[in-house]
Amino acid sequence: MRKIKSVLLINPWIYDFACYDLFSKPIGFLKIARLLSKLGFKIDFIDCLDRFHPEMIKLTPSRNVYGSGKYYCERAEKPSIFKDIPRKYKRYGMPPIIFKNLLRKIKNPDIILVTSGMTYWYKGVFEAIEILKNQYPNIPLILGGIYASLCYKHALNFSGADFVFKGGDFKKLLSLMGNILQVNLPEESIDFNSLSPLYEIYPHNAYISLRTSAGCPFRCSYCGWYLLEAKMSQRDPGEVCSEIIYFHQKLKVRNFAFYDDALLYRPDEHIKIILKKLLGYGVSFNFHTPNGLNACFLDQELAFLLRRTNFIQPRLGLETSSSQRQRISGGKVNQRIIRQAVKFLKKAGYSSSEIGIYLLMGLPEQSFEEIKDSIYFAHSLKVKVYLEEYSPVPGTLDYRKAKLDENLDPLWHNNSVFPLYRGEYRKFQLLKSLNHKLNQSKI
Repeated sequence: MRKIKSVLLINPWIYDFACYDLFSKPIGFLKIARLLSKLGFKIDFIDCLDRFHPEMIKLTPSRNVYGSGKYYCERAEKPSIFKDIPRKYKRYGMPPIIFKNLLRKIKNPDIILVTSGMTYWYKGVFEAIEILKNQYPNIPLILGGIYASLCYKHALNFSGADFVFKGGDFKKLLSLMGNILQVNLPEESIDFNSLSPLYEIYPHNAYISLRTSAGCPFRCSYCGWYLLEAKMSQRDPGEVCSEIIYFHQKLKVRNFAFYDDALLYRPDEHIKIILKKLLGYGVSFNFHTPNGLNACFLDQELAFLLRRTNFIQPRLGLETSSSQRQRISGGKVNQRIIRQAVKFLKKAGYSSSEIGIYLLMGLPEQSFEEIKDSIYFAHSLKVKVYLEEYSPVPGTLDYRKAKLDENLDPLWHNNSVFPLYRGEYRKFQLLKSLNHKLNQSKI
C-alpha cells in the first residue's frame, strides 16, 4: 500500500433477556485486527461490550475475582414477537450516546468492519450500523461474523451494510477489502490460525480469551460451528504457550479462557504438551473453559494436569443422558464416559462443587421426561448441573428436524424464547426450577 489506509472495527452491543460476560471477546475479529495491523493499516477499534473501557468503567457492575462479570445494561422495548415473554428485555453494553461520542473523535476511516455474534443479537448490529452510516455516510462498511454467515440473506436484505462477508476464509476478506480500497493486499503467505488476537488494542484486559484450534472433529446435530469452520486444525503447542506467556508479561494478565470447541482433542499431541510446557515456566495462571470440555478425551493424567495448571471449575458437556439421542446427535459421549470423567476429576483433587455438567433441553423431538431423567442422572454424579436451552442454528440437522422456516426471523433463535415458539415455555420453566432446587440442595 502506498498510502496508509485506516480501518474502523466495531463489535456492537447486545439486545437480549439475559447476558453475562463469561470471558467473552471477539477472538476472530481481534485476529483480523492483528492481521490488518501487520499489513500497515491504522486501526481504530470500539468494542461496545468492553466492560473496562474508560467510558464504561464507572457504569460497569463489580467483577468477580477472575475478571468476568455482569454487563452494564438498560431496559429496552421488547420486539412485538416477544410480547408474551414475562421477562425484561435489555440492551447490554455501551449506551449509544457514548458510542456516538467516541465516533465523533475518529477521523473518517477508509473502510469500516462490523462483526456480529449470535444470530438473534442482530438488533444491536443493525442499530450500530445505522449510527455508523449516519456518521460516515460515504465510507464502505463490511458486516461479518456469526450472524452474517449463518443468516447471510437476512443480513444482506436488512442490515444496511454495503457488503456482507460470509464464512471464515479471511483471504477472501482481504481480497474483498483490496477490491474496495483498490490496493493489493497479500493473501497467500498468511496463516490466519497462527495469528494472535490483538489484545493490546484494549485499554485494559482483565482476562484473555484464546483458541488453540479451529473447527471441531464432531458434527453434532445441534451445533453449527462446522458451518463456520469446516476443517479441524490445532496450533503448535509451543506457539500457544508463547502466546500465553507474552500476554502475561505484556498485559499483566493471569486469567485465560480457552474457547476451543474441542480443546482436549488428540490430548497427547496437543493439550498435554501445552500444559506440561506451562508447568515448566513456573508461573501461576487461572484457566477457564466456558465452552465445556470433551469428556471422551479425558484420562487420569490429563485430569491431574488440569488440576496442577489451575483449571477453574471444569465443565463437561453431556447434553442428554438418553443413549439413543446421544447416538443420533453426534455420539461424542455417553453415561459411562461421563461417569469415568467425573471420577478422574475427583481423583485429581476437584471437589463435587467445582465440577459442572452441561445439559441441553429443548432439542427437536426431545420429551419432557427425557430432560427430567437427564437432570436426575447428572445430579446423581454429585456435581453442579447447568441446564442450557437449545438455540436453533440455521443449516444444522436439528434445525431441519424442527421443520423451521428458512425465512424465520432470527430473533426466534433466542434460547430464551424458542420454547414459546414451540409452545413449551411453561414446561421448560418447571425443568429449570427442578434443576435449581437440586443444585441448591447440595449447598
